[in-house]
Amino acid sequence: MLLLVSGEGPSDIGHLSYGEEGVEFSPGPICWILDLLIESLINYSLIDYQFVQFVHKTKLLTVEPKHHGRQFCAPGKRKPRETGYYYENARRLALMAMTVARETNDVVVPVLFRDADGTQSSGRGEWMAKWQSMIAGFEAGGSLQGVPMLPKPKSEAWLLCAFREPIYQHCAALEQASGNDDSPDSLKGQLERVRNGLSTATDISDAIRAGEVDPHRIDMHSFNAFKARLIEVMQQIMAPDLVEPARV
Repeated sequence: MLLLVSGEGPSDIGHLSYGEEGVEFSPGPICWILDLLIESLINYSLIDYQFVQFVHKTKLLTVEPKHHGRQFCAPGKRKPRETGYYYENARRLALMAMTVARETNDVVVPVLFRDADGTQSSGRGEWMAKWQSMIAGFEAGGSLQGVPMLPKPKSEAWLLCAFREPIYQHCAALEQASGNDDSPDSLKGQLERVRNGLSTATDISDAIRAGEVDPHRIDMHSFNAFKARLIEVMQQIMAPDLVEPARV
């Protein structure tokens, strides 16, 4: 099994960097959380065994022309324009996953991270529309095993749940915060404060790898939806006859 992952940048899924063997994938904090959850199910780390492939978000644009015959669904009454971005990114990542699956003769799971963003007034309905667009995009690209990672409003909310005091408590309120980094007491600023400035992608990745974060204790609607979908997909792969669809 391989993971094909794509994110927003180094602070979430990660980035490519030059290492001793050339260009290498440097996983970010959210990728390590993803890996920990999978490791609890299969008893080994996909990152450690290099079973994770990274796709930069700009590379998704090269999968095919933006308007490609009948596969492209333009925004309309059934798919609002603001969710089209999530749909298209998921569809293109799924297309890439299907190509890698054929080339490797292996199961390839596309995992797409995108911040939901939004304002304090954004309701769960808006988040759900984006989530469903990602699921629909995966399916349109040929994958029924795609996993959205869609934090509300952004990844700092998930991380704050684990790092702020009291840890793992009252985390649902974080999903009501603004996703704007320039807003008063932004989530990014809060994370920097609770981490005493040690809030770079490397700092937080090191903390996660050192066992300072238990993703099973994060209790937030957007995180629970991701975790339930991930477990569902993993069970489809390991025991397909025993799976019930996840609910969000």
